[in-house]
Amino acid sequence: MNNIEADGEDLVKSPCHIPELVQDPTFYWTTLATGAALGASFGLDEPARRAFREISHDDAGSLERAGNAFLWTATGALYLYGFVADEQRARQYALTGLLSTAISEGITSALKVTFGRLRPNQGQGHWKWFDGGSSFVSSAATPAFALAATVSEYADNRWYVALPAYTAAASVGLGRMGHDAHWLSDILGSGLVGVGTTEVLLHMHALHGADRAAIGSSRSP
Repeated sequence: MNNIEADGEDLVKSPCHIPELVQDPTFYWTTLATGAALGASFGLDEPARRAFREISHDDAGSLERAGNAFLWTATGALYLYGFVADEQRARQYALTGLLSTAISEGITSALKVTFGRLRPNQGQGHWKWFDGGSSFVSSAATPAFALAATVSEYADNRWYVALPAYTAAASVGLGRMGHDAHWLSDILGSGLVGVGTTEVLLHMHALHGADRAAIGSSRSP
């Protein structure tokens, strides 16, 4: 609850931190890399659609269900482990993942309304933006990537945890593409929103923890 309150405070005050953000070189490199990745995915939208629409309806549904089942089970198991073993970090990461899914879904809804991209199955091509569509980004894939980032970060992004977590999230996205409901760039956009939201929340929680520790040490005799 302390983290949720602090997160809300940070969101309200976030415009005040824009000058600090633009002075950080990491901001520019991250923006450049994100733009390059999205640009490349736009170019691959049509070839990827032709490839993945060959997936049967049943197989696409199985991919989506399996990915979601793995990630929600892993997040639930993480919280249960933290509860049984009395490990606060595990509980905090699991709850952060749940909060991230809620916030990233809100961002996803805003992006859908803002960009109005038509879905592949509407047959108008991948450059039909601002036309009342709801393709960019995927509301099914965004929470999957948010949870994948949570599980991976808890394990300090060790490959044997990160690989299955992000594979499960990708399978949700591939399932949506198999249903011809999203373009490749929609799924990549979902990944950026989901992972980005989780990373920002974890970063804020780390700062809040450091602040509380500093206040505690200053009050000690």
